[in-house]
Amino acid sequence: MLSTRNHKLGFPFSANLRSDLDDAFTQFFGKSFNGFEGAYSPLSVWEEDSKFHVALDVPGMTKEDLSLDIQDGNLVLTGERKSVENREHLHNERSFGKFKRLVRLPEWADPASVSATLDAGVLTVVMDKKAEMQPRRIEIQDISKSE
Repeated sequence: MLSTRNHKLGFPFSANLRSDLDDAFTQFFGKSFNGFEGAYSPLSVWEEDSKFHVALDVPGMTKEDLSLDIQDGNLVLTGERKSVENREHLHNERSFGKFKRLVRLPEWADPASVSATLDAGVLTVVMDKKAEMQPRRIEIQDISKSE
């Protein structure tokens, strides 16, 4: 059963609005709403004091299915979720195919420090902030005391 809610203005939408919009766009224009056919992988981006993080959900994928590049100030995450051939689905909500996600890197991110791990279906990319942009404590000199 499809889970739906009514917006406060009375517009009904499902719990997965992005998927519904993509389906409607595909039916009307014949191609995917996000500009890529097939898979969609949600991501999160956050920062800490000295690091920049990106986490991308890629369930069922291996590192061989994924690619990570830095181009023109962007972190470029691409991959392909392969479908099982010769399977006729009675119902399918899983997406398959190629995807590409671009994350604009802030000027303070240091691309030379990038590292990536794949664990339990989550690709995590971490890079340091440039040294001059990291928080640091400044020591205060007390010059009123004479020795």
